[in-house]
Amino acid sequence: MRVLILGNSDIARRRILPALARCGVRSVDIASQSAGAAAAWPEGMGGTAFSDYAEAIPTSRADLVWVSTVNSRHAELAELALNTGHHVIIDKPAATTPAAVEHLVALARRRGCMLAEAHVFAFHPQIEAARRVFADAGSAPTNIVAGFSYPPLPPGNFRHRPELGGGALLDLGPYAMALGRLFFAASPSDVVCRGINGDRGFNMLATYPGDRCVVGHFGMTTGYVNQLTVLGPNVTLSLARAFTTPPDFANRVQVTIAGKPSEVELPPADSFACFFSAVLSAIDGGDREAFVDAILADAAALERLRSACGAAHQVGIDPSSSPR
Repeated sequence: MRVLILGNSDIARRRILPALARCGVRSVDIASQSAGAAAAWPEGMGGTAFSDYAEAIPTSRADLVWVSTVNSRHAELAELALNTGHHVIIDKPAATTPAAVEHLVALARRRGCMLAEAHVFAFHPQIEAARRVFADAGSAPTNIVAGFSYPPLPPGNFRHRPELGGGALLDLGPYAMALGRLFFAASPSDVVCRGINGDRGFNMLATYPGDRCVVGHFGMTTGYVNQLTVLGPNVTLSLARAFTTPPDFANRVQVTIAGKPSEVELPPADSFACFFSAVLSAIDGGDREAFVDAILADAAALERLRSACGAAHQVGIDPSSSPR
């Protein structure tokens, strides 16, 4: 498998490239339109560096393109890659509107290509372990309390720029709205959301059929928190580092069943590598539609969140000012 990464982003350097190396990928091309960090490969990996996305997509011999640019360019570049017959992974959010996501899904189906959104936290074994705790106890999740917030980012970070798809709703909203799909297997019936300091954070409540709900705070204005609590009849479960888990972090799930506390110890796992392995399996004949269903469901749920918060739905594209 050969891979082309569009955008020499921080997440590409820190997590995507090492994960690809763990999965045995040795040929990775990197395209960047930024004057920032130069392309660099892990030991044993190599490839070609491109300075233009439009040149890289048709020129690279890659089988799969991973779009890791600013959010406003995801749909445009994914479309170019699909039109040239590449399988495509897109960093979350896959696009800034449900209509754009639906267009990409239709195109991928016509071209016979894989399309996946890199919602990697969902592929960490700790999520399945949490679901298994409820199943083994004969229970099911009914309420989720989530917190994912961190200190203010440097002024130059694209997340401060709405025209590049920045802001907490697009950056952190996908985490909030994937929880109902992962633990309830349902779409929200109603969403209430209130923004903080413009689009630097939000508090939300999403209700689901069967009197289930997700409540949480997500933002870029506080001390660091990355916590998930899942509740159900006779079961409470708490998980630290739920949304971004370091690959060397051995997590412990705190569980209380019928008043008796316990821990479930989990070995370290690389969520990016777990995700990419699942994508490779789907490309090799597995269930590609499961990835498509997730993209469509999450795009619709994210739109519900943004509408509830009164967010503008159109994000301008200014390629010349892209920091990647």
